[in-house]
Amino acid sequence: MPGAARMPQTPPQIRANVELIHRYRFTSTSATPTALTGNSLLCAAGAMGTNTNAFVTSLFNTCRIASIEIWTPPASQGAAATCSVDWVGYNNAPNREYSDTTVSVSTPAHVRTSPPPLSLASFWLNNAVGAVCTLVAPVGSIIDCTLNLILSDDDEASQTVVAVATAVVGTSYYMSLDPNATHRYTPVSLVTTT
Repeated sequence: MPGAARMPQTPPQIRANVELIHRYRFTSTSATPTALTGNSLLCAAGAMGTNTNAFVTSLFNTCRIASIEIWTPPASQGAAATCSVDWVGYNNAPNREYSDTTVSVSTPAHVRTSPPPLSLASFWLNNAVGAVCTLVAPVGSIIDCTLNLILSDDDEASQTVVAVATAVVGTSYYMSLDPNATHRYTPVSLVTTT
């Protein structure tokens, strides 16, 4: 057609990495404040048994925390319960803590927070990143962690490998949200190992 704009005849650019977002749920088995690390987040998102009863390897190469949400009920009427997320600041940025307390068995303490700007967790994380936040989630707390994830690719940095006591080669596992040595925040409705 005269005067019609021509469409390009080449394929468009694509984002080659496989990316997804998922909300994971965990329950707390300890009142001890516990740090989350890049390694623990990647293995909580999904790992595969790679050596019988020895190791699992993360399915993801990098992640970013979209949000963390905690619900904490008190042990009994009149008792108090507190939950919190303390984000680690990056460089000169301060740590930022978000906290809630309840004294009612019908209304749990509740915190919903996303990484503040310039917190370490506001950046993409790999297995080399240490503590990005510390959770206070007493026994019985429900923890939801929403992650942006990028699947591993052979040309990327080394994958996260975690030592375990029990694993079957080729079986998928979802590790605790906290580092594998403590097992304080166990996954809900997903296969796990220690």
